[in-house]
Amino acid sequence: MKIDKRTTPTASAKVSAAKGKGAGKTATPAAGGSDSLTLTESSTRIRSLESQLASVDIADAGKIESVKAALANGTFTVDAEVVADRLIDHTKAALRKRPRKK
Repeated sequence: MKIDKRTTPTASAKVSAAKGKGAGKTATPAAGGSDSLTLTESSTRIRSLESQLASVDIADAGKIESVKAALANGTFTVDAEVVADRLIDHTKAALRKRPRKK
């Protein structure tokens, strides 16, 4: 007895959003032999939250004002060691992301 594990791929896929807990755990073929993908309410909510977070301003207005005041007063100090360490870290990260030459 021979077992054939090969399956045939389908031609196209449909994407639909569904509400409800546990929806989309299993995919069932739709009419016409195409695949179906169902997103749960939580995944739809995550996408919505991601788009909202992208528009949030992360600047700390209080810190910006204190730095401006220190610059105006001439009391702003720079820690050269911290600047150097961060510059080195930034350079290392940039080098890691750079594509390698063959």
